[in-house]
Amino acid sequence: MDFEFGFKALWGLATAAGWFWVNGISGRLKEAEKDREELRRELHQVQLKYHSKQDAEADQKTVMAFLTRVENKLDKLSDKLDRKADK
Repeated sequence: MDFEFGFKALWGLATAAGWFWVNGISGRLKEAEKDREELRRELHQVQLKYHSKQDAEADQKTVMAFLTRVENKLDKLSDKLDRKADK
């Protein structure tokens, strides 16, 4: 075994190891790209389902109007009961 043969054998092994390492990085990069695309789709879905501030304010106004009507009806009912109790 002379020096040239040993050098070529080590060079071949080093090249194979380098390509193996590059292939591993490439696989992880493809996997990370898939994960990023999945996260992008999920983020888009969240943006579509997001309840905007204007929608929340409109809902709050609707609920408050309903509660005001309920309170008024309870007040009227209370007045009726008080009048009936006074008789």
